[in-house]
Amino acid sequence: MGRYMAEHCVDGLPGHFDDELLAAFPDEDRKSISLALAELEAEGLVTLSHVIGPHLPRVRTTVDLFVACDAAITGQDPVDDSMVLARMLIDNPMLGGNARNLEQAVGWERRRFNPAFALVVPNVAEGRVRTSIQNEYPTMGVILADEDIVQLRRYVQRHTR
Repeated sequence: MGRYMAEHCVDGLPGHFDDELLAAFPDEDRKSISLALAELEAEGLVTLSHVIGPHLPRVRTTVDLFVACDAAITGQDPVDDSMVLARMLIDNPMLGGNARNLEQAVGWERRRFNPAFALVVPNVAEGRVRTSIQNEYPTMGVILADEDIVQLRRYVQRHTR
């Protein structure tokens, strides 16, 4: 089920699912789907919002779902990709100011770029993450200070195999 949801998040951003999962898994009953969703939530791969009316809770995928599934789906590992982006930002902090420019510089499709960029963003202090309501990127960009460069270096060190 996690793979199904990751495959249907075509832009690599968190997606929303609900009773459509019943149709996607016709051989499963509602209870088994509900339990599977609870398992995914326990692993941090989705968040669930229980609402009155629908048979299933509303499901929102997380970046951790892409981390768990993308190697099998796309052949790319978002953690490895995030280290590529982090190194690019360390070398040229100006690239981070606009997510679109960073995406073009790395040359990846958006489905690959967004999960990796979403993993990089928490390494930047909150006041330097460009927030706006949009549905193209995890954030519109990051303005990097020296402290953020240090955090990005540490991120790369932690994830270097």
